[in-house]
Amino acid sequence: MGKFHPILAGEAHARHIHFREETRYPGYYYRGDHLAIDDENWKCFVNSTYDKATGEWKIFKKDYQQLIA
Repeated sequence: MGKFHPILAGEAHARHIHFREETRYPGYYYRGDHLAIDDENWKCFVNSTYDKATGEWKIFKKDYQQLIA
């Protein structure tokens, strides 16, 4: 496995941060160009897929579902 997996994990994390256009819980996840929490548009999960053959990333939103009240 070597070092390839941690590099992909780090790249995925950076791409997710760039995709999400908000600050989420200041101090944990901060975007200087989007200073506020935006639950209306971003209370969701950000997921991705990576195609090893093409090197292409697809990043997308998945709905958040409240399981515990």
